[in-house]
Amino acid sequence: MGRALVRAVAGMAVVMTVTFVGVVALLFLSSTDQQNGGQGTSLCSSEVVNLGAVRDLDADQLTNARTIIAVGRGLQVPDRGVVVALATALQESTLRNLPYGDRDSVGLFQQRPSSGWGTVAELTTPDVAARKFYSALLQVPGWEALPVTVAAQLVQRSAFPLAYAKWEALATAIDAAAGAGGAPRLDCATSIGVTAPPGAIGDMLRIALGQQGKPYVWGATGPDSFDCSGLVVYSWRMAGYRLTVRTSEQMYSVSDPVQGGAEQPGDLLFTHFGPAGPGHVMIVVRQGLAVEAPQTGDVVKLIPYQASDWVIGRLRTGVLEPLPAAA
Repeated sequence: MGRALVRAVAGMAVVMTVTFVGVVALLFLSSTDQQNGGQGTSLCSSEVVNLGAVRDLDADQLTNARTIIAVGRGLQVPDRGVVVALATALQESTLRNLPYGDRDSVGLFQQRPSSGWGTVAELTTPDVAARKFYSALLQVPGWEALPVTVAAQLVQRSAFPLAYAKWEALATAIDAAAGAGGAPRLDCATSIGVTAPPGAIGDMLRIALGQQGKPYVWGATGPDSFDCSGLVVYSWRMAGYRLTVRTSEQMYSVSDPVQGGAEQPGDLLFTHFGPAGPGHVMIVVRQGLAVEAPQTGDVVKLIPYQASDWVIGRLRTGVLEPLPAAA
């Protein structure tokens, strides 16, 4: 292997952090390793934009991601559980089937034989390790309603319980890119990411997505923390518009209804309805994916959604007032 190629391969292991939103694309350079049964090895360079701390993904990592997703689907685990599993494996092993780890930890999930997870042979077999992870997750009461990092921690008992949070956006994107139902589709033609439309809505979405990882605080409107409607208000304000209402209930009252499947980027998703209206709101990034500030103890993040589970609204003309240009 020439020095230039060695440098190119080594460069793919660099964590790239950027501060603007665009597309997360997996770009693949393929070569054939004749000593590997002619299977070939694909080196993947990931252009990562606003999806957290992400390392380049290679063919082995994508294969392990497909295994985790396939096992979850086979067990009929909801997408939320698949995201928990992917985020856990990204944190524990960067989606690699490691034969070593802290003390006797091994495998994708760094499970320990001495803690009763199974034998080394079992824990270094990806589908078996994934099945054991899901089995433990499904025994956690109310795991579906927990933040990803909390659900992962209740399974893993890690010394760094908040470390899983930074992988949630990428885990969500990988799960979404794998396609709905059936065998997960992750290969050298896969693109994972979020594109923002042109104009004011795109500006607003880029700002909202740029807040990922910041904590939820009730009543907060940025720049360091947000509640659900505060994220909407802040994102529009930074895009150059004043939203004339503040709360999710008020936003609902000045929105026109949108049929599920007809929603567009920038539309709002409402839920948790009470006598005064919806108690929660999040922003559509694209159909099936939204950004939200969810609840106390959680952070701003991307989240997949089913349109049938939400009431969808589009802010009416006149609700957004252009701010005067800075002098």
